[in-house]
Amino acid sequence: MLPHHAFSRNNMEDLAMQPVEEIVIKCEVIEISDEEEGEPVKKRRKRLTPKEPQPCDICGKTFQTGYELKKHKRTHTGERPYMCTTCGKTYTQLGHLSIHSLSHKGIKNFNCTECGSSFYRKADLDRHEKIHTGEKPYQCEICSKSFTQKNNLVMHFKMHIGDKPHECEVCGKRFLTRSKMVLHSKKHEKEKKKKEILGHI
Repeated sequence: MLPHHAFSRNNMEDLAMQPVEEIVIKCEVIEISDEEEGEPVKKRRKRLTPKEPQPCDICGKTFQTGYELKKHKRTHTGERPYMCTTCGKTYTQLGHLSIHSLSHKGIKNFNCTECGSSFYRKADLDRHEKIHTGEKPYQCEICSKSFTQKNNLVMHFKMHIGDKPHECEVCGKRFLTRSKMVLHSKKHEKEKKKKEILGHI
């Protein structure tokens, strides 16, 4: 049985301080060197190698590992299991939570040389700099519209295929993004409060 490793707030913040491309997570339990030989090693290699891509039963997209598939499914279910203990904000991935934790300390190590804007992650700075250069590397295959960010292209593409994974629990209306669904649900809350007030008059 593999040992359980807990993440403290401090080492999460240390991890978030590093540029994404420099972060290397090493598993000392199942590490296999090129110099190792023998049947047990071959069996371990075989066991660690996925047999075939694992498809999402909702949209059909495939993934190499069950972990990646599990993360992806949260985009359909709206599950956000990682919560900030300071403000209560929730995230789909632990890495996103660790980066968010820096916002409570105001730590922004990546600065734009054009306008001086600061960012928590280098990836965010890279995306921001495309605003100044006008670069739009992500193009829709259907209508050829281009975007500066990959996430914007993904959301745009979902409009073409009619994918609206976020459903209102009150009326059943579906939305492209969770934020729009939350904004919509607030209308129901206002209507409910209004009826309660009128009921007491």
